[in-house]
Amino acid sequence: MKHPTPPSDAPRDGLLLYALLATVWLATLPLGSKRTWAVALLVATVLVVGVWALWLWRRHLDLALQRLHAVRWPLGLLLALAAWTALQATPLPGPLLQWLSPQAWAVQQGVVAHPTLSLDSEITRTRAALTLALAWVFALVVLTLRDARRLDKAVMGLVLIGVFQAVLALFLWSVQARYTFLYFDVSHANAMGTFGNRNHLAGFLVLVLSMGIGLMVARLGAATPGYGAHWRGQLAGVLSFLLSSKMRLRLMLVVLVIALVLTRSRMGNAAFFVALLGTGALTLLVARGASRSLVLLVASLVVIDVVIVGTWVGLEQVVQRLQGTELLIEQGGSQESVEQRQLAASYALALVKDFPLTGTGAGSFYGSFMRYRALGDAFFDHAHNDYVELLSDWGAVGMVLLGGFVLLSAAVGVRSLATRRSHVARGIAFGSLMAMLGMAIHASVDFNLQIPANALLMVVVVAMGWAAARLPSGGARAP
Repeated sequence: MKHPTPPSDAPRDGLLLYALLATVWLATLPLGSKRTWAVALLVATVLVVGVWALWLWRRHLDLALQRLHAVRWPLGLLLALAAWTALQATPLPGPLLQWLSPQAWAVQQGVVAHPTLSLDSEITRTRAALTLALAWVFALVVLTLRDARRLDKAVMGLVLIGVFQAVLALFLWSVQARYTFLYFDVSHANAMGTFGNRNHLAGFLVLVLSMGIGLMVARLGAATPGYGAHWRGQLAGVLSFLLSSKMRLRLMLVVLVIALVLTRSRMGNAAFFVALLGTGALTLLVARGASRSLVLLVASLVVIDVVIVGTWVGLEQVVQRLQGTELLIEQGGSQESVEQRQLAASYALALVKDFPLTGTGAGSFYGSFMRYRALGDAFFDHAHNDYVELLSDWGAVGMVLLGGFVLLSAAVGVRSLATRRSHVARGIAFGSLMAMLGMAIHASVDFNLQIPANALLMVVVVAMGWAAARLPSGGARAP
């Protein structure tokens, strides 16, 4: 009788990496998945990939549980956030609802047959499914990216996705394309790619650029073959560098920076450069044996990207927008001041005061805001401040869970920079920390985390930081 082949140490799940990258790419196409049907498609895609992963890992459950046990706290916080979001959309007994959220009870009493903590239970259920899908993606990334080679491929895949968005955005901007997509009037007066807003493309590019720079940091320790002191050897060395993977990666990052500048996103550009300098300074402060090459890398990025690329594509226009007080609403073509734009966040603070503990329900800002804006003021479907909107949607409970997830992930990144010798572990930690810092800065004036494609990429980037922290000790580097 033929005996079954015993399972190997790890499943053959290499194709899962490409499935995850394809999921990130597909999520960007329909306006960053900022439509209910697009969110449903994204959740369904994650479900299919997840079921496939379960089938591949069916004989390796011990290994899967071992790897997931190492990330039990961040994964548990994401799952708890998904459970909290689902609870917001679950009908509760009147006395319990009145105790948890008196305002939610007052708004829905006698109007809604089955009142919930959420003022819009349908959209909150959708957000609960999305949050659960993001937690599943986090687990899949940690399970799949088990070595330096896969991490290298994953980051390069993200960079290629960013290059696709950048090239498409630059082409559509160059021809000043105008069209209607999914009942949404799109005008490419600035680089915006397949997103509905230039700031959201900027947020996406900042995350991709952060990981690409992290990969360059990881490759700083790569050994360079000697070519001798003779001019022929030096020429061979220069040609070898120009044809190397480092040079190809650097050119792709230049393309991403050009697209970022041409978005004319003020905070997107500011967040990128502040995050780059801040993470570079942190690395020099905490990393053991941080080399001069890191200083030269950060300096070259600033000089080449700001002075040369920025001057070529018109960085001064971004600076003018930073100095000015007017901005253009792309959809309507009308002008409004920065002060007017901040009204949404200021009104939302009153909403937070009325629903401090439980919020109004994930994704419910669109409807909840109607009761708080003054007559005659502009209408906003988002608070243009992720901190305020997430607090108003999820309440203090949800923000504690999300904040714990972010702080834990940042702490792991700093620890990797401070204690790991592996070039890859340090580089991915650098990219993950830079991405988190860039998103934290940009979130103060925009709502990138409300864009499913950007939220998905953020989770993938954070999960990469955790996966890098689990790499074997030593100086191993990506091939």
